[in-house]
Amino acid sequence: MNYVVVGVSAAGLSALRAIRELDPHGDVTVVDEETRPAYSRVLLTHYIAGRVGERDLFLVEEEFYRRCGVRALLGVRATGLDPDGRQVHLADGRVLGYDRLLVATGARAVVPAWSPPGGAGDRGGGGETGETGVTGLRTREDAVRIRKAALAGRPVLIVGGGPVGVKLACALRELGVIPTLLVGSPRILSQVADREASLILERHLARCGVRVRCGVEVREVARGPHGTEGVVLSDGSVLPGRLVVVCKGVEPRTELVGGHVAVRRGVLVSGAMRTSVPDIYAAGDVAECPDIWGEGTRVSAIWPHASRQGRVAGTNMAGGRDLFDGVLPRNAMDVLGTPFVSMGVLDAPAEGGWRSVSRRRGDSYLRLVIRGDSVVGAVLVGCVRLAGPIQAAIRRGGRGWEEVVAP
Repeated sequence: MNYVVVGVSAAGLSALRAIRELDPHGDVTVVDEETRPAYSRVLLTHYIAGRVGERDLFLVEEEFYRRCGVRALLGVRATGLDPDGRQVHLADGRVLGYDRLLVATGARAVVPAWSPPGGAGDRGGGGETGETGVTGLRTREDAVRIRKAALAGRPVLIVGGGPVGVKLACALRELGVIPTLLVGSPRILSQVADREASLILERHLARCGVRVRCGVEVREVARGPHGTEGVVLSDGSVLPGRLVVVCKGVEPRTELVGGHVAVRRGVLVSGAMRTSVPDIYAAGDVAECPDIWGEGTRVSAIWPHASRQGRVAGTNMAGGRDLFDGVLPRNAMDVLGTPFVSMGVLDAPAEGGWRSVSRRRGDSYLRLVIRGDSVVGAVLVGCVRLAGPIQAAIRRGGRGWEEVVAP
C-alpha cells in the first residue's frame, strides 16, 4: 500500500503513527511546507512568554521519520491533485502516486484587506518582512519574530480579540510588554464566550496592564521613514505601534482539493474522515466534520480534535476501523491567572425549549445552556473544576447535569 500524507502537524503526525501501527511495511510519504519537523502550535504563545524554549516546540526529532521508515519531503508544497490518476503534484515538479491520501493541510490566517503584501497570511501563517511590520501568529517563525520584536522594545498592536489574540496579549504581558488589543466586536472573545464572561475577562486584562479597545476597526497601516509606525483606525485616529500582529481567525486550506472533493467551509468528511472521493481522507483544521449532536457539520480548529481525527483517518487508511465521535467546540485558556473554558452551544434562543442557568460569585462565573432537559453548552470563568464533568455530560447526551453542578 502506498500512502501520502500532506501536512504533518497534529493530524498528519497522528495519522502517520496510526498507519505504522497497522501497516509497518507500506510505503509512506509525508509532504509539508515547513522545513523542520512537526511542532506544537499550541505552545507558540508559551514560547513568546518565555515559558518554553524553541527546542521544546518540536513534537518529534528529524530522525523520527527515518526511524518510522517514512519518506519525508519537508519544505515542499503540494500544488495539485489528480484523483483519477491518484497523483499529487508538488511545487518542485515531482509527482507522487498514492493508494490512500490524507489531506491535513490545516488552516491559514485570515488576512484583512488592509494588510500589506508580504504581511500576515503568507504561507498559510505569517510572513512578515522588514518592510511590512505586519505578521500573523500561525507558525514557529511568526512566534520567533514576535518575541524578538517584543524583547527589542517594539510596541506591539494585536488586531483581533479572539482566543489567539487574547493568548498573545497574555504572553506579551508575561514578557513584560504592555500590548494593545484592538477588537472590532463590542467585547473580547465574542465568538467563544457570553457577554458576562467577556466582561469579567476584559476587566481582568485591563487590571493586569493590557490595553483593550473594543468596537474599533483598523483601516490601514500607518507608515513612516522607519517602517510601520502604527495603524489608522476607522475614526481616522492613529494608534502608534512598530509591530502589528493580525489575529482575525483562520480559514481551512482547501485549495489542494477544491474542485475535486466536496467542500463547504472545510473539506466535508464522514465520521471515518473519508471525503466524497474514495481513498481520499481529510483531518484537522482543514476538515469539516459532523458535530456530536448529528445536526450539522463544523470545522474545529483545536489541537485535541485534530490529533484524534488524524488517528481515525490513519487507522481507516491502513485497513482498520475507527470513528471520530463528533465535534464538540471547546476553548480553554489561562488569562493571566484567571482560567476560562467554554464548550458546545453558547446561545440559548428565546423559544423552542431553550434556557440558560447561571451563577456568579465575585469573578467566578458559570453558565449552562440547556435544550429541553439536556445541557448542550457551558461557559466557566475563575473556577473551572466542573469543566470536565460538564463536557462528559454533554458527550453522553446532556442528561444528569443537575447533579454535576449541584452546590
